[in-house]
Amino acid sequence: MATSNITRRAASGLALAAFITRAVTAQTGSQAEERPVGRVTLSQTQVSLFGSVSWGHGTLTFDGRSYRFRIRGLGIGGIGISELHATGEVYRLSRLADFPGLYGGARTGAVAGSSAVQGGLWLENPAGVMISLHPERSGYALQVGADGLLIQMD
Repeated sequence: MATSNITRRAASGLALAAFITRAVTAQTGSQAEERPVGRVTLSQTQVSLFGSVSWGHGTLTFDGRSYRFRIRGLGIGGIGISELHATGEVYRLSRLADFPGLYGGARTGAVAGSSAVQGGLWLENPAGVMISLHPERSGYALQVGADGLLIQMD
């Protein structure tokens, strides 16, 4: 029974890693040709000690309206605590129901005080919705790893 639970956890971890890898490699494709269909602002707190947990909130502006959402996340890698505040663009969203879900992304860098993340951050969910974030982090952390973020509408 214990071996079965360990095997399931390992398989879940591998599935998350594969999803995140696909999301990260998809970021460079046709986004330069696409136009954003919405905007997001968000704030998130992340605590890391080789694994990470994060929580926060944000606002999606889409189709002339604003929608609040919550963020919950788990990840691998990193050490420290940091705050992230970001604005960004949303691509490939045609209906609001496609926005919530599990998004994958990767992170690297170090934070000591306050700094902008160079190059931004791309996230993608299984519905194909992509978010391009322009974040600024504050706190004290070494960020290396991958995250799965769950976005839920308020």
